[in-house]
Amino acid sequence: MREEALAMTATGMTARELADHFAPSGTIKLGSWSVTSTRHDLVECRATFAFDDRITSLSAVAAGPVGAMTSMLHEIGAPISIVRSHQRVHDGQITAYMLCERDERQVWALGEGATCDEANVNALIAGANRLMLASA
Repeated sequence: MREEALAMTATGMTARELADHFAPSGTIKLGSWSVTSTRHDLVECRATFAFDDRITSLSAVAAGPVGAMTSMLHEIGAPISIVRSHQRVHDGQITAYMLCERDERQVWALGEGATCDEANVNALIAGANRLMLASA
């Protein structure tokens, strides 16, 4: 992503245009999201998605929010694997960069948030949307 982002910046793209490219609005939209601690150091995550003109509510128990979101994306038909992940903090905002993969196709995605978990979840959704756009 660094090379692609640097090339796009060199062409005069703004930070917002970069975010629009790596975190496009797509067919998967996150409506609500909650995380609750459970026993054995696990979390239960609940989410409401808009996907293909359907509203779906799901929950998953995992070691953390990233695992839970990955499970939920798989359940709605958008399986995704994380190949690489980086985070950056700037002015109190966290940006997560993820190299995501499905069916041997890889894309970089980014997500922003007030917490690492929020940024990672948003990056996963962006990755799922970019992979869907790439396969269309």
